[in-house]
Amino acid sequence: MHRSRLGLVAGITAFITSAGLVGAPSALSAEDVVRAATSYAAADRALAGEVLLWVPSYTAGLRRTREIDVVAYPSERSRATFVGSTYGKRVPSFTVAQKGSANSWAARPVEHSSERLVETVSIRIGPAGAKRLTRARIYANCAGGDTVPGSTGSTGSTGSRCERRDVARFGGAVVLLARTTARGTPTATDVRIDSTGLSYRQLVRVARGLQPVE
Repeated sequence: MHRSRLGLVAGITAFITSAGLVGAPSALSAEDVVRAATSYAAADRALAGEVLLWVPSYTAGLRRTREIDVVAYPSERSRATFVGSTYGKRVPSFTVAQKGSANSWAARPVEHSSERLVETVSIRIGPAGAKRLTRARIYANCAGGDTVPGSTGSTGSTGSRCERRDVARFGGAVVLLARTTARGTPTATDVRIDSTGLSYRQLVRVARGLQPVE
């Protein structure tokens, strides 16, 4: 393996660790894809269009702070894929992780032990004139956790659900299946957005603003 590729793998592992993701591949084969893409279009080309990627058009004023990590490799049962990007530094910030719905995760997002459901909402996403209704599950890390830096309030709930305000206080996530028809065929992409310092409304707005890569 070339030294430059080893460095790229180390960079992706660092991203996965900082974003609360685990399960990066430990070895590569000729069929693997491990890239740091400078744009979503470049990430799409790296995957040869096998996964329809979604771009946040609303970012709460945060800029993407690094290249987009792209991982794909054969797993025992199916193709495994992962595309990850980060917006903002520390607080506020959010990460977007996505994969083809028929694939397994090449780097699996972690469901934190403090994560509890806030609510399930129906949102419309997609290109103008072709938006589709999808269900999004909103979570917050409220179960006994400390507040995120810069926020105020007491420690979190010990109940089975979180409140909307807990998304900003403890960090939150939105999980959804993004469906649309692109390139002549129906496609579906699993998307998870993890946030720190965003409000419930901002997090949902990020999800609503997802647009497929043309």
